[in-house]
Amino acid sequence: MIKAVYHRKYHTLTMEGHAHSAEPGQDLVCAAASAIAYTLAANAETLFAQGAVRKPEIRMEPGNTEIRCRSVSRFKATVTLIFDSVCLGLDILSQQYPENISYEIHD
Repeated sequence: MIKAVYHRKYHTLTMEGHAHSAEPGQDLVCAAASAIAYTLAANAETLFAQGAVRKPEIRMEPGNTEIRCRSVSRFKATVTLIFDSVCLGLDILSQQYPENISYEIHD
């Protein structure tokens, strides 16, 4: 099972584990969760390029992902909105496939 945890206050997403909904290379739940993580990582890099966050910490390895941003104070609401929007995909995925992915939000 993938365990995804979003720490909203700290703009941090961690994901650990594997979905095991199909054979490796055929696992659509894993592919969807990975696509969401890559989308958030790309957004973090864009926010950095625009000066909205300090250099993001991004670690993406099979079964272990962490994306963390420290926002510049005047952009905090924007960064939160982007993290909330992208992480909503994980919430939807966990509702559709509760046996393969869990999702938690911590404020």
